[in-house]
Amino acid sequence: MTDDRARTRDRLGADAKVGLRRLIARARQVLTTDPTGSDEDDRVVEDAGAAEMARQASRLKGGVAKVAQLMAYTAGGDTTAGARAALGKLWDQVPGTSPAAIARVVEEDLGRPPHQLFAHWSPEPMAAASLGQVHLATGHDGVEYAVKVQYPGIAAALRDDLSSESFARKLAGTEIGKTLDGAALEALRAAVAGETDYRAEAAWAGRIAAAWAGDPQIRVPRVDLERSSARVLTMERARGVSVVEAASLDQATRDAAAAAIFRFAWGTPLVHGLLQADPNPGNYLIDRTPDGEVHVSFLDYGCVVELDEAARQRDRELWYGVMHDDAFEGAERFRMALVHQGLLVRTDTMATNAHREWERLLARPLTGHGAFTWSRGYAAELAEATRRVLAAGGVRLPAPVLLLWRQRLGVASVLGMLSPSLPFRRLLTDLIGSGRHALR
Repeated sequence: MTDDRARTRDRLGADAKVGLRRLIARARQVLTTDPTGSDEDDRVVEDAGAAEMARQASRLKGGVAKVAQLMAYTAGGDTTAGARAALGKLWDQVPGTSPAAIARVVEEDLGRPPHQLFAHWSPEPMAAASLGQVHLATGHDGVEYAVKVQYPGIAAALRDDLSSESFARKLAGTEIGKTLDGAALEALRAAVAGETDYRAEAAWAGRIAAAWAGDPQIRVPRVDLERSSARVLTMERARGVSVVEAASLDQATRDAAAAAIFRFAWGTPLVHGLLQADPNPGNYLIDRTPDGEVHVSFLDYGCVVELDEAARQRDRELWYGVMHDDAFEGAERFRMALVHQGLLVRTDTMATNAHREWERLLARPLTGHGAFTWSRGYAAELAEATRRVLAAGGVRLPAPVLLLWRQRLGVASVLGMLSPSLPFRRLLTDLIGSGRHALR
């Protein structure tokens, strides 16, 4: 990796190349088609920009790749399929580094090269993302492992990326990042920087595994602590298909997978007080057994924070308000929860059309007692409504809840990829109850 100044130059140069690629694509369209432009022209320009962004993110990795990954699944519904596909490859298909460089990291951290630590080591990665790549290995006892190894020098590169305030804001999402105060921005920086500490990740994985032990659908791979370090994380191999691949499976499989993802995303913080704040679609593997059981393995615990009981109760209050059978009382309870969480800058915000639309969309999956289809269109609407309400200036995401909402909006997009039809209200009440007892 380059030094900090060179990294900054590279990052700024990458931005310039993306902008230039869009400009060239637009110029070609103007020269060869109707100068007034068209939807097709816009698609060509967006696809060209996304392809260049993917190339630059693949080269620089670190925070640059994280921003591109985020854009791939949180961009609005108008984003072209070509742009989403180009950026979506970065979830787990970033070009990796050389086998020799990876082997050196393993030996430096664990004292022996990979071929001595394992009976079999695959030198080519099975997956690669923003901070490291994953290699398949087999232990001397025959157990299969997925070994995540950090790219050499990537921790320093990520620190440099995060040192830029404007760049760090991009890691929260476009509109969210613009609204962050100093404390919220520091909370985001700390959470993302923590992803380079694989020892901490191993500890979080163990705690979350214990929280969901015995669940019939949710799987957390076991960590091999003896073959893990600050830059190497060895976990038992999980099997299954990605969310993107699962989108083409039958409705029953998609429903079962989405139910597990929803329960994990809401239940881990609200029931167990632990928040896995990186809902990258590459972090899930969906497996269907021959007898029809569906399991979801949750793979990444680099960005985890702990919530205290007060924070959990304030957030539960919000959802109790959304699910309240009396619309007026429920709205009051929801809005009081917003106040207590510090999300409201001004109380008159609740009277704006942007706020009402955001509140309506947030509640839509949970207001009825039947099934709700969580489509890609609904996820895009929710993301756009959130951007509008934040842009209006009356709602903010302070440090204690920023990561909750970053995770929540990301998971909304992941669920949209599966388009499940589920009784989400029942799933949530099974986790946290109806909240009626709190009114007595």
